[in-house]
Amino acid sequence: MITFKSVIQVMELDTMSSGLTFDWDDTDLSNPKVLKALSVLCTEFGPRVWVRTSSSGTGLHVLIGELTYDTLFGIVMSPVPMKLSEQMMWRKVFSEKPWNLECVGRLFSDQVRSAEGFRTSRVFKSKNGMTSANWISAETLDLPSGGAGELHEEE
Repeated sequence: MITFKSVIQVMELDTMSSGLTFDWDDTDLSNPKVLKALSVLCTEFGPRVWVRTSSSGTGLHVLIGELTYDTLFGIVMSPVPMKLSEQMMWRKVFSEKPWNLECVGRLFSDQVRSAEGFRTSRVFKSKNGMTSANWISAETLDLPSGGAGELHEEE
């Protein structure tokens, strides 16, 4: 596994699926709740937690992924494969209190997509003519201490 402790530029597909992703609208890395949520995810998934500003510039994408090497594209960000039920469980947790981070509309539409056998957990590098920022390892951020046991604690 390749990891970097700084902002990285990697080649990626316009659409990523098959792993755990989050779409957190109307927030940024200055939000203490976001930092706490990233801390919880890092406790659970270690160095595989990545975050970037979405193409709108007004939200965040979070991905549980790894850097891999592709002979055609070079270093690429690859989602860590995860059962759909586990993906939905994590996304549901972060869509509810005390977090209220995950886009509920995207979660609902992915539940419908999955029931029909379609791909879920898509995040787009480009949308409406705008491009997302580069992925940053969440481990490089100044995160508060946290743990999986704090998933449902009230603020």
